[in-house]
Amino acid sequence: MRVNGIHHVTLLVDDEERAAWFYGEVLGLKEKSRPSFKFPGIFYTSGNQEIHIIIASRPLSYEDLYIDIGGVSDITRRHIHRHVALAVSDSDGLEARLEENGVEILFGPNRVEPDDELSRNMINGWMRMYGGVPVFCLDPFKNLVELVPTRFERE
Repeated sequence: MRVNGIHHVTLLVDDEERAAWFYGEVLGLKEKSRPSFKFPGIFYTSGNQEIHIIIASRPLSYEDLYIDIGGVSDITRRHIHRHVALAVSDSDGLEARLEENGVEILFGPNRVEPDDELSRNMINGWMRMYGGVPVFCLDPFKNLVELVPTRFERE
């Protein structure tokens, strides 16, 4: 596995209009299309990297993310919390390497429950965006790290 650089950073906000104003109008970032995830958000490009904004429906604890999915009751998704996403190559042995080093894997392509509709929806989005499914883990300080498989250099 080789880390090729930062793929994206995810930030959480509670006001979509203010986020669009600040990141789009004030900073002048270009909005990027995003998969039809079942939670609200805006994606922007910043040079060769991206900023993913997720709209949270209430204050967040250190470990939890509460999101509103089309007016349905809130749910918790720990693997989409604030995080850094690193672009990695040679991702075939990634999960094994993490496990060999005692790193807890929170989410990955081989860790989805068959009846988990939200995870399946996200996997479909990742496949369209990245051509693969990222692996989420915690660093030794409990920071969330997303490892995005890349098969080519980003434009």
